[in-house]
Amino acid sequence: MTETQIDGAASSLGRRTVLKAAAWSVPVVAVAVSTPLAAASVAEPQPAPAGGLSVWQGGTSVQTFTVASPNRVQVNTGQTIGFNVIDADTGENVTAGTFRSGAITVTVQWGAGNGVPTPTSYRAEERTLNGWVRVGALPAPGTSGLVEYTYTGVLNGSANVVSLPVIWLLPTAGGQLTETYVNTALSSEYISEKTSGSRVP
Repeated sequence: MTETQIDGAASSLGRRTVLKAAAWSVPVVAVAVSTPLAAASVAEPQPAPAGGLSVWQGGTSVQTFTVASPNRVQVNTGQTIGFNVIDADTGENVTAGTFRSGAITVTVQWGAGNGVPTPTSYRAEERTLNGWVRVGALPAPGTSGLVEYTYTGVLNGSANVVSLPVIWLLPTAGGQLTETYVNTALSSEYISEKTSGSRVP
């Protein structure tokens, strides 16, 4: 083994030792390897289109019971709501789940209207809300009233429907139904309003 002279001193470092030390001092270079995405991202449902392309499916109802105990007006019993979107080019329904309605609002109002100039007093009673949330308090019994409910989001398609909140209106004095006019309205953040009304009894 050859010795190297450093500043007059003998060094016992051999060539192999120097080579080993040099090997450990080589910088490490990271190599990036590109890999495909694990899964393709799913597109979020878009706001329902306007211009008559979004069509409500189902709707509100008003039923009167005059030989029941108690006599009552039932609003939205057994009713569901959803919507479809029509493809403007083909006239066919767009694939389910492509669009969303945004927050939906259902309003029930009673009082004067449709040939009822002097309505009588009614009170509202909630039966089944079906996941809807009331806005504010129930109105006090009186000759007019309004109650509103909201539901967050429905997707387009015949399988994407929700049951409406069920409300009973009862004559404040009890007994037979007396004159009033009940109007219901359905609308959403992205879909236009749909209304219907019924004179009671």
